[in-house]
Amino acid sequence: MQGQIAHETEIHRQHIRLRIPIGVEIDGTRFVTDDWSLGGFGVAAEITSRQPGERFPVRLFFPFEDFEIVLPVDCQMVYVEGKLPRFGCKFIGLSKGQLDLFRYLVDAYLSGEIVSAGDVLAIAARENGAELRVRAPIGDPFAEEEGLGRRLRRILGYGLLLMAAVVLAGLVAVGVREKFFVVKTEDAVVWVPVAELRAPFGGKVEAMPRKDIYAPGDAVVRVRDPQDRTAVLESPCECVLLDWLVPPGQYARTGEAVAALAAADRPLLVRARLPVAQAARLEIGQRAEIYLPGRSGPVLAQIERIDFKPGLAALEGAGGEGGRYARVVLRPDRPFDFEDLGTLVRVRFI
Repeated sequence: MQGQIAHETEIHRQHIRLRIPIGVEIDGTRFVTDDWSLGGFGVAAEITSRQPGERFPVRLFFPFEDFEIVLPVDCQMVYVEGKLPRFGCKFIGLSKGQLDLFRYLVDAYLSGEIVSAGDVLAIAARENGAELRVRAPIGDPFAEEEGLGRRLRRILGYGLLLMAAVVLAGLVAVGVREKFFVVKTEDAVVWVPVAELRAPFGGKVEAMPRKDIYAPGDAVVRVRDPQDRTAVLESPCECVLLDWLVPPGQYARTGEAVAALAAADRPLLVRARLPVAQAARLEIGQRAEIYLPGRSGPVLAQIERIDFKPGLAALEGAGGEGGRYARVVLRPDRPFDFEDLGTLVRVRFI
C-alpha cells in the first residue's frame, strides 16, 4: 500500500507530523485524523462531548490492505475550535510497546516500506529493543504535570514498600528475640516469707482469741497434752494468720507445724520458678515485668534473690524434677495489696 505522505519540518515541534489518515474512536464516535504524530493527533471535525483539559480513553485504528491495528490509548483534549471546526488531543502515558509500534509505523511510512501483519507481530514480540525516549513539548504544562505526578507516585510506592519491609523485619526480629532471648515464666506467685508455729510436744490444738494482726509476743495457739500440760505459741512478728496447718481441736505430733503466719509489716514479693538453664541467664538487680490477672499493664520489679539450691527433698531423690529448677524472688517497684497474696502471676524478665 502506498499513500500520499506530507512531512512538515517545524522548529517548535518535537514529533514528525504525518498526514496519513488514521481512525480514532472517541465516546463511541469514529473520526478520521488528518494530522498525527507520537505526541498526539488533530481532527477536522466538531466534537461536543469533550472540553479542553479533559482526559479520556480513545481507540486508534491503523488501516492496511487486509487488516487494521486497533490501539487503545489515553489522551487529553488540548484545544477545540468550533468555527473551523477542529480539535486536537495529546497522548498521555504511552507504554514502551505502544511507543515502539508508533515508531515502527512512522519509519515504515516515511521509508515507503510495505507494512505486513508479520512485521507488526515481530515488533510486539520484541523484548530487548531500545526504549524510545519521548520528551514533552517545551513549555507544555500538561506534560510536565503528568511526568511529575508519575514520579511522585513511583517514589511514594517505593517508600511504602520500603516502610512495609522495615516493619516486617522489625516484627520478625521482635518475634525471634521474644522466643529465643527473653526469659519468661507463668510459674510465679505473689508471696511473702511465712513463719510456722510448731508444737513443742504432742497434744490437742486450741486457738487463742483471733486477731486481724498479731503483734510480736501475742498468743496465737495453745497445745495441751493428755497430762494437761500446756504450751502457748506466740507470734514472732507483726503477722497475719494465713492458715491452720492442724485445725483447732485436732491432735498435733511433736514438732508438727500447726499454724502459718505471714509478716504483715513486710512488702509482698513474687516468687518464680525457672529451669536452671534459664535462671543462669539472669542477674540480681535485673528488671522484670509482672502481669497480674485482670490488671491493665505490667508492674515493674527487680530481682532480689536467685536460689539455685534444690532443697533436701530433691537431693534425696524425692523431688522429681525439682533439682532442675531454681527459685527467683522479685521485689515490685510499688507494693502489692495484701489481698494479692497467693495470686498466680506471669513474669517477663527484660
